[in-house]
This record gives sequence, C-alpha cells and structure tokens, in this order.
Amino acid sequence: MKMSMTSAVCVGVIVAALLLCFWPLLDHPWLFEAYTDVDINSGDTRHQVRVFSLTVKTEVEESTLSREIRRLGIDVPPARAWKRDFESHLVNASHIDYAYGRTFAMCHQLLGILDQAKAPDEERRAILETLMKSLRKGDPRKTQDETFLLMAEVGERHDMQVFVPEFMNYITKLRDAR
Repeated sequence: MKMSMTSAVCVGVIVAALLLCFWPLLDHPWLFEAYTDVDINSGDTRHQVRVFSLTVKTEVEESTLSREIRRLGIDVPPARAWKRDFESHLVNASHIDYAYGRTFAMCHQLLGILDQAKAPDEERRAILETLMKSLRKGDPRKTQDETFLLMAEVGERHDMQVFVPEFMNYITKLRDAR
C-alpha cells in the first residue's frame, strides 16, 4: 500500500508537532537519569541509571585512586560517603557538583605526579593518607588546595617543576595559611 504525498506530509507534520510538544519532557529527571557519584572515603565510583525515577542499574567500581589506596594498605572506612560528580539526562548532560569532579580529577593528577617521580611506596602512602584525610572532611575546595600543596611537595622533593612559577605564588600563600 503506497502512501500519497499528502499523507506523507501530514504524518511528517504530526511527528514534528509531537516532537515539539514532548521534547521538553525528555530532559526531565524523572524520565531518564544517569549519575556518577564518588565515595570520598575510598575513591570508588558509582554509576546509576534511573528510568521513571526507578533505579534500573547500579555499578560500583574502583578508580585509579581507590586501587592505589587499597594497594598501599591505607585504611578505608566501611561506610560510604557518596558525592555527586556528574548527572546526565536524556537530552543534556550537566555537572551537578563540579567541585567533586574537579577534586577527583586533581587527585588523579597527583597520582600521575607520584608516578612520574617514581615515588616509593612509603612516600606515596604518606602523601595519599594526607589527601584522604582532607577528602573525608567533605570540603572539596580545601581538598583542592591540599592537593595543590601535595603536588608541589612531591615536585620539590623530586626536583620536578609541577607548576608554572606564577602559580607558585598561590602555593606559597597556601603554605603560609597552613
């Protein structure tokens, strides 16, 4: 059965009208949500998917940070303290708590600096214990500052230039405030 040109245009107009009417609804959290949370006690990440506000998938995985914390034998509290890192809807994606996303990115940068310095386990343990104590206090801005200080400390100890000279002025202010 062939569709006439008029029928095809009518169907197209109806589909376009329906999309225009329902497009705004596709971005509402109750329809479809995907979350990434970070556990500030361990560094693990949790990914969740919700459809019509019902959780349909939850997956917890170790991050590079949490694997290193466990490898070094650093104590991890048994309770989880999840903080939202990222939220995605069907139509768009937005950071809900950018502070924790940035904080965890900086934690991973610190790990990279430790790797570049070929820091021994004793040094890594001391640095990461300090990092985790700061992270567990639940103040991402202070943890970011502490991470800057730790990066600078590792860099100086291993004769590496971690930051540009202009940024070292900020590091000096942080040290003075410590």
